[in-house]
Amino acid sequence: MTDRSSAERADELVDAWDEMREYVDHEPQTYERLVVGCARKLAADPSGPLAYSWTLGLVLALPYLATRKPEDGDVGAAFDAAQAVDRALRDAHCTHQGHPFQSDLEGELGNMADVLRELADNGRRWTDLRPRDAWLCPRNVAGHARVVMESLRPGSADDVPPFLPFEDRYELEGLTAIMEGYPLARTFDVAWDLSFAASALQEAADDELAGRVFVATSVAWYVEAEADDADAQELVDELAGAFERAIGLLDDGPCPHGAHPDLPIDTTEALWVGMHLASARGRAAYEKWPEPWAPPLDTALCPAFVAVTARDSLTRLRND
Repeated sequence: MTDRSSAERADELVDAWDEMREYVDHEPQTYERLVVGCARKLAADPSGPLAYSWTLGLVLALPYLATRKPEDGDVGAAFDAAQAVDRALRDAHCTHQGHPFQSDLEGELGNMADVLRELADNGRRWTDLRPRDAWLCPRNVAGHARVVMESLRPGSADDVPPFLPFEDRYELEGLTAIMEGYPLARTFDVAWDLSFAASALQEAADDELAGRVFVATSVAWYVEAEADDADAQELVDELAGAFERAIGLLDDGPCPHGAHPDLPIDTTEALWVGMHLASARGRAAYEKWPEPWAPPLDTALCPAFVAVTARDSLTRLRND
């Protein structure tokens, strides 16, 4: 018989983790205590029957942890606990052909709280397409622990599938919300938030340039369609200067491609492309988990294509 009080307590904890995932800076002190408590429980029993729950709790905490500094105590506690789980469970006997941690984390994260609720209560109907025992498998728990490690300290667990860095995901979610007309609570000033696309392009290293051009392009499209002229002029000037710098750095000579696909015409889809191309880990996720509307990686990164996009964006800004 299911212990309803235990199930209810588990639900409350999962609700708190899910809130932390969704509202990363809503209650930072509460979230800090939540992460530290979770990490302590996990470190105390890294191979115990509830290790799966505490580990997935830390996975749900990753969007919040991306807003913290590496030296913060909750970040260190989460990493140490995840490392203890990996050491305890990664070599456990297993007969599964694959595990949930090997899936696309971007797609998984929104459903993970529901999975946790179902795992915690045998009385609930199982809705995930993969076997329940694959989620509970010690090697899957260890795999999710390595996801936590890799997110907090890139390079510490490079055998997990790639995923967009959570600090980039934070930026992507904020800009997407602005462009879709519902700025997040953390958006103090829309123009200020949008201006970061220009400053990031001004400072972009060579391997970030393509992604940052596309992010700035999506912002330029949004400004062209939505922003009031009087309020947008400073932002337009910042974007124009950033595009000029990018054009000067790009080689737009002959390329091996017969043609280049267009960026998605949807502003938020173009933004998604740009944010993924702005980092090595994002590019790896882009290639492994492709979207049907996104241009292939090799042509999206072509300097000639990026230069044409930057010049077109600059022309449109100057003509408005």
